[in-house]
Amino acid sequence: MLIMKAQTIPKKVYTLDEVKSGEKSHQICIFLRDVPGALAKAAKVLADANVNIKTGSTFYLAEYPNVGIWSCFIDVSKAAKNVKKIEGELRKTDVVLDVLFKEPKPTPFESFHFPTLHGTTRAIIMPIGMFWALWDGFERILQHSGLAAVLYSAGKNTGSYVAKRVKEIFSIEGKDLVKALAQFIQSTGWGIIEVNSVDLKHALATISVKDCFEAAAWRRKPYNVCHWTRGYLAGYMSAVFKKSVEAVEAKCMAKGDERCEFHIRERI
Repeated sequence: MLIMKAQTIPKKVYTLDEVKSGEKSHQICIFLRDVPGALAKAAKVLADANVNIKTGSTFYLAEYPNVGIWSCFIDVSKAAKNVKKIEGELRKTDVVLDVLFKEPKPTPFESFHFPTLHGTTRAIIMPIGMFWALWDGFERILQHSGLAAVLYSAGKNTGSYVAKRVKEIFSIEGKDLVKALAQFIQSTGWGIIEVNSVDLKHALATISVKDCFEAAAWRRKPYNVCHWTRGYLAGYMSAVFKKSVEAVEAKCMAKGDERCEFHIRERI
């Protein structure tokens, strides 16, 4: 059965569990031997105990070589065994090295893990409403023109830094570096990049951003608002073109446009 209705699939980060009426939420973190079938064996123990696995992820950490980590929220309201017995049965398997259980109270926030990592780099998760509150506070102090200048400059420094790091880590440049920009922006939830045109020889580009987080955070405004994004694209594309370029926002979702559009050209 085909269930996908949209071109994009939202990625849910399990920092907060949605506890439905009657559920009893627990967090579980299982350290597994890095062997085929380990996850399936651990999941079978939970399934046999009538535990509902709600959401979670598996990942590796450099601190634990040859170990896979499976961390998730589970519902034990209909479990046939208590948590202590389930933990004991997990430990008896030949693939489980350690198990941690926690009932998240008084709020259902995930609290096993710190820090949060994007790849191998520490990251933070900031709900979009917090950006609005942050920038709205700054705008009250700096006025729109002052805030625009600050955000553009900060965005440009950030974009330049990211482009150089991506170039160093993956040994790519030119149009491959532009493609990496689209991948990075979408993977971090900032928006969906569409490169309408790019001219490496003349340092020109037109880039659209669908569902730009900056425009979404500002909601409705009578003027362009994506100054950080505009600066970020200018800094990133300066590294691509190997010369300083600037970015102008021609369309903005905050003004009612379908998407944000940026024209990038060599600095005059």
